[in-house]
Amino acid sequence: MTTQAMGKLLDSYLTDLEGQPGFWRGVRNEVPVFVFSDDEHDRMRIMAPIGVVEELEPDLLHVLLQANYDRALDARYAMRGNELWSVVVHPLATLATDDLPAMFDQVVLLVKNTGSTFASTELVFRSFPADQIVIETEDDEAENGEAEGDDEDEGESSSR
Repeated sequence: MTTQAMGKLLDSYLTDLEGQPGFWRGVRNEVPVFVFSDDEHDRMRIMAPIGVVEELEPDLLHVLLQANYDRALDARYAMRGNELWSVVVHPLATLATDDLPAMFDQVVLLVKNTGSTFASTELVFRSFPADQIVIETEDDEAENGEAEGDDEDEGESSSR
C-alpha cells in the first residue's frame, strides 16, 4: 500500500476525517484516531489517545506490559511523555486493505477496554507462570562459574 492509496480508503473507516497525505485524524466509534504514513520509511501508524498518566504506578505499568503480551493482538499500549496511547505500527508496503478494519477496531477497543480487560480483541494468549519461564543471560552464566568469552552460545540467551 502507499500513502496515496491509504488516503483514499480512510473515509471508509473514519468519520470527521481531515488531514493531508501522511497525516490524518478522524473518529471511529466515538474515539479520536490518528493515522500516519511514510512511503520513504515504509511505515504506517494508527493511534488513539487513552489519557494522561500523572504518575506511572508500578502496578499500572505491570498491567500494561502484561496486556501487551497476552491481551493485545496488533494494537499495543505506548507512552509518549506522560500520555498513554493505543497504537498499531505496520510496514506500509505489505499492508493489505483487508487488514485495516481490524487494526482500527483493535486500536479503538484497546482504548475502550483500558481499565477493565485491557484487551484489543477477544483473543487472550495463555500466560505462563513466571517460575516456568527461565531466561539465562550472560551475567547469569558468569555468576554460575562459566567462563566469560566462551565462544559457544556467546551473546545468546536461552530459555527452558
